[in-house]
Amino acid sequence: MKVKDLLLKPNKIPLRDRQLLLAHLLKVKPAELYLKMDQEVPEACLEEYWKGLSKLEEGYPLQYLLGEWDFYGRTFKIREGILIPRPETELLVEKTLELLDRQKEYLGLEIGVGSGCVAITLLLEREKLFMYGTDVNPEALEISQLNAQIHGVSHRLKLIQGKDFEPVKGMKFDFIVSNPPYIPESYWENLPKALKFEGKTSLIGGEKGWEFYERFSKEVKHYLKTGGFFVLEIGHDQGKVVRDILKEYNVKLFKDYSGQDRVVVGWKH
Repeated sequence: MKVKDLLLKPNKIPLRDRQLLLAHLLKVKPAELYLKMDQEVPEACLEEYWKGLSKLEEGYPLQYLLGEWDFYGRTFKIREGILIPRPETELLVEKTLELLDRQKEYLGLEIGVGSGCVAITLLLEREKLFMYGTDVNPEALEISQLNAQIHGVSHRLKLIQGKDFEPVKGMKFDFIVSNPPYIPESYWENLPKALKFEGKTSLIGGEKGWEFYERFSKEVKHYLKTGGFFVLEIGHDQGKVVRDILKEYNVKLFKDYSGQDRVVVGWKH
């Protein structure tokens, strides 16, 4: 069967997703598929392609099938159970970079590194930065380490397993970033099937959803240098509640490109 026959064959799965899957199996860039429309697809690839399509039909995330996804213009390895990088989180990176002078040395911390896409992007954009990254999930630390090696920043990223600030007790940082789990427990049952593959620990923030911010608010002052700042991603409807939780800090709220509350930046007085 030729490439064009596969792509033109009607299917429930959107064409873009099928193109990405086929390009991945043929080891070419998606744009290159158009140069290969008349190429016969090898039997082994065909088999994987049909298998992949049926997984997608069952709600399995395309990102996990590909084993990688793009964030801030770069590609990061990912695997099931680890948060998939999302465009909204790029705002977290943008707001952090705005506060980091290219010429200065900084020590940063990311709580809940996941795939490492946030910490690694910051390291690539600011060459004088050194970062610590924590996560409760050992697999997340493994994939972060792999991504750090691929992108050539593993010598500037120290990864430690543990919850919140536990692994960095006694340390102080210039800034702290986090995209924590912030979905309320009661939402879990009704979440789309695809989302559940990212795992409860990646998504559920407790009964209310904002428990992380409550813990963070109590502790962050002990881990920030004077004048230090933090940048946190929040749920689209959590702006007011998170601002109230963090009221002892000088806090600013930012909306994402779809006009939803998405990032909070705060400073230690």
